[in-house]
Amino acid sequence: MTDSGNGNNSPVIALRGIARDFYDGKQRRRVLSDIDTAFYRGEFTIISGPSGSGKTTLLTIMALILRPTEGTVILLGNEITDASENVLATYRYKHYGFVFQNAALIPALTVNENILLASAVQGARIPRALRMKATGIIEKLGLSEFANTRAERLSGGQKQRVAIGRALINDPVMVLCDEPTSALDVKSSELVLQTLKDLAREDRAIVLVTHDPRVFPYADRLIQIEDGRIRTDTGVSQKSNL
Repeated sequence: MTDSGNGNNSPVIALRGIARDFYDGKQRRRVLSDIDTAFYRGEFTIISGPSGSGKTTLLTIMALILRPTEGTVILLGNEITDASENVLATYRYKHYGFVFQNAALIPALTVNENILLASAVQGARIPRALRMKATGIIEKLGLSEFANTRAERLSGGQKQRVAIGRALINDPVMVLCDEPTSALDVKSSELVLQTLKDLAREDRAIVLVTHDPRVFPYADRLIQIEDGRIRTDTGVSQKSNL
């Protein structure tokens, strides 16, 4: 068992006996085996492994996008392995934020508009309280002077911070990040990683998938995957001073 956390801190998500197979039409290939772990609020976890190790498949199962072939997924105390797609989509909207390798901003929209986009697409008028919340997030991310700047004019690091802001607008308890620093220079990467680490301290579970060992010092917890299995899990916070 590789659970982390302490006291009565219940996991945001727990994965029990997870396996995942893919079938290419000729043969079945197992890409994840015997994954038994959990992720907690207040923890910045980095999942690493070489290409083809299964780390992205694991992240996709955690995102409730891919179903496991075997095992159980428990989110916020609810067993959701066999939940309907509509139920899973509702969980993602209410409890998750996502940050990808490509910030995927709309170039012609401003920083403020991009952060509010997730709420705007629901069709309802964006309330004043939500607009004020976006302003607070922009300030927290050090982007106040760019609030009304179009995304196409931002640097790579600034775009990723906007993407983080967009992920935070609905107050997710879980933020999943897929290689968010791979295209950034060293200084921008450090700023994005420190931002994610700080956000974990706000009672969120932050999980980042990467193959880059340079990000490891920022982790409270490091999980390394090889051949579809967890080979290393530090399991407890490293309490880095970064």
